[in-house]
Amino acid sequence: MPRNKEPKRETMKRRKFVKILAISAAGAALPIGDFEAAGVTGPILKPGSMITSIPDFYKLQIGNVPAINAAPTHWKLLVTGLVEKNQLFTYADITSMPSITAMRTLKCIGDDFGTTQMSNAEWTGVPLRVFLDKAGIKPEAEVVVFRCRDSYHTAIPIADAMREETLLAYKMNGVDLPKEHGYPIRLLNPGHYGTKNPKWIITIQLAKKHEGYWEKRGWDPVASVKLATMIGTPEKDSTIKAGKTYTISGAAFDSGNHGGIRSVEVSLDEGKTWKAAEIWASDSPLAWTLWKCTWRAPDEEGPVNVYARATANDGLMQKATGFDSAPAGAVSYHTVEAKVAK
Repeated sequence: MPRNKEPKRETMKRRKFVKILAISAAGAALPIGDFEAAGVTGPILKPGSMITSIPDFYKLQIGNVPAINAAPTHWKLLVTGLVEKNQLFTYADITSMPSITAMRTLKCIGDDFGTTQMSNAEWTGVPLRVFLDKAGIKPEAEVVVFRCRDSYHTAIPIADAMREETLLAYKMNGVDLPKEHGYPIRLLNPGHYGTKNPKWIITIQLAKKHEGYWEKRGWDPVASVKLATMIGTPEKDSTIKAGKTYTISGAAFDSGNHGGIRSVEVSLDEGKTWKAAEIWASDSPLAWTLWKCTWRAPDEEGPVNVYARATANDGLMQKATGFDSAPAGAVSYHTVEAKVAK
């Protein structure tokens, strides 16, 4: 939960995001757990890298993780419903098509106020519209329905399905899609929470309408990602050394719904004043933006509340109050309670 012409082969290995300041001696971003082992001095950042490792990438599903054999005698992707001609695709068919490799961040609709269910990876896949064009969409079709091996089902509008950025992904961080993340293929539907990014797809069906698994349980049928900021350091109830310079860090994300992240601010006086954070790594609006902010802890011991908020490129700023995650995703900014001690 609570997830025309064929494209030219494209890769984002050229990484336009490498606006990364010197974090290690070599100037590269290291995963958070590697700082001490690498002998690197400096702030601990979380996230410490644009890419979330596969073991650390959040996982949610409605039941057990299904095991799928992608051999053609066991699995084929069927495109059916309101189409001119049903189409069957083997795994080899899909992986031999011109592909796109790009970063995408996924966030759970049930993730309250900047907690742990947001991760970023590099994915390889084929635009969904390639498959729909081959099948031919009948004029009366309005939605694309995805039926999955774990019995999950959801739908997205035709307009979303035909975007170049909407992918059927088969690789994650350069390896075959792990089974817990949807092997052999999953949908990446930018702008929408994980409820609209189904895994373990077995059938794609064109239809007039469809009520999905989570919609039947009261969750928002559109599931647009809300502007969000996550504080990674400090963590809740952590201790900050009195009188020392401390680096507050985290991630911000809007999935492109408001043009990406313009700025992030941090408050340590419960929102009375705000300090601009530094954006130290970013890619496209479809991937999270990483930020950090240095702060000198007071000499006196006591509690401290860390607030963080983002402003999007269209001018939208997060507000202190709002609703929790149900039924359409949380909107309030993240706060963390920590303490200063000698």
